[in-house]
Amino acid sequence: MKSNCFIRFCVVACISLIFFTINQDGIYACDLCSLGGFGGTTGAINPISAESPKKNKYTLGYVLEYQDWESVDVHKAHELHEEGRDAHARKNDISNSVFLGYGITDAFSISLQVPYVERRSREVHEHDLLGEDQKSTGLGDSILLGKYKFYDKQFGLAGIFGLKVPTGTTDERNEAGEKFESELQSGTGSLDYMLGISANKKFNHLIILDGSLLYHLKTEGDQDYEFGDIIRATIGATFNVIDKEKKPTLNLLSEVISQFANKDEREGETVRDSGGTTIFFAPGISSQLTEQLKITLSVPVPVFQALGGEHQELDFSVLFGMSYSF
Repeated sequence: MKSNCFIRFCVVACISLIFFTINQDGIYACDLCSLGGFGGTTGAINPISAESPKKNKYTLGYVLEYQDWESVDVHKAHELHEEGRDAHARKNDISNSVFLGYGITDAFSISLQVPYVERRSREVHEHDLLGEDQKSTGLGDSILLGKYKFYDKQFGLAGIFGLKVPTGTTDERNEAGEKFESELQSGTGSLDYMLGISANKKFNHLIILDGSLLYHLKTEGDQDYEFGDIIRATIGATFNVIDKEKKPTLNLLSEVISQFANKDEREGETVRDSGGTTIFFAPGISSQLTEQLKITLSVPVPVFQALGGEHQELDFSVLFGMSYSF
């Protein structure tokens, strides 16, 4: 009976995934992959998980996210730009984040994540610099999240709410002195809102299932640009290879991360070359090195990308996280 309740929840989540896949315009990359960790299986460094830190407990963490983009023909991208299209030639993005979480009660916790972002690309707008390497660096937008675990019997359920605060750099310029477009800036300049729910179920000491659904409401930011709203759904499993009573432990991770978003808008006009649906499969490993220290490594690989207009696809991501609880 207990398992049936959780199975019904998973069925509803899967139906929701299918519905959103059919009806959303989507997003071009894993916009929230490194949100305090990644997926539902990273334990203490992940504020999205239904698990919550104990009262008066802190968690200090570090998260590295690397995104590698497919190579594009800069001449073709330049021609698209001349036609008024939203064309870029991104190479890779690197985000280094510091994460701090605190358990106000056993059920209610808050967290703050502050990233530093580096975006590398090739110039496709300025004809005199066509194909040259460009780099945009700066502080990223901070994320403040709250999580309340309102059910903890047959399985765990937690509500998630938060803000993305416009602390990021928005005035980086290329070698010609021209301001990078919003997609290549470290920050967005917008105040965004987040609302979601997460669930987890421990079947035994070897297997844990997690699921989460998060809605990210975007608002207009710098350069009169508004990124499309995002719906992010994650289903994952943790397999304990080495018993948790022993240290260090070894866990195998397996996740499916789906992201969907509406198209962007610039000055109130829809950006044709934006949006898309991306589904990732993310294998990984984690280890509880000591009672306080944990590390996680995951490699989200896109298995499906249906992108809006002419837009680069993402080749792969690498996520590494470590956390210390005290």
